[in-house]
Amino acid sequence: MRKLLFLLLVTVSSLSFAGRILPSGKLLELEAYQPPQLKLSGKVYIMAPGIQFRGLNNTLLMPGHIAQLPRDSKAWVQFEPSTGFVWRVWVVGDDEAKLLAQREKDEKALRAAQ
Repeated sequence: MRKLLFLLLVTVSSLSFAGRILPSGKLLELEAYQPPQLKLSGKVYIMAPGIQFRGLNNTLLMPGHIAQLPRDSKAWVQFEPSTGFVWRVWVVGDDEAKLLAQREKDEKALRAAQ
């Protein structure tokens, strides 16, 4: 009975780590990080005071880790609606970037159809 309960617990908990669901945003390339500015896909943006950077495993990244990210890392970026400042940044891998690019394309097509 304990083995069955353990297997059930492991199965349910592993499903929660299957992927992450990201809010609406934009897929960009992180080219440079120099607070209070970020260069994303050739354009310079201002970072919000409470900016959050999250890594591939969804943990918060400290400024030292952000500076060490490879140049042209793919990032899912969310902007503050009122100021346009960069508010949240998720570093994404190649597979996740492909899915997010397709998601952006689908959302754009949906808006055009309305």
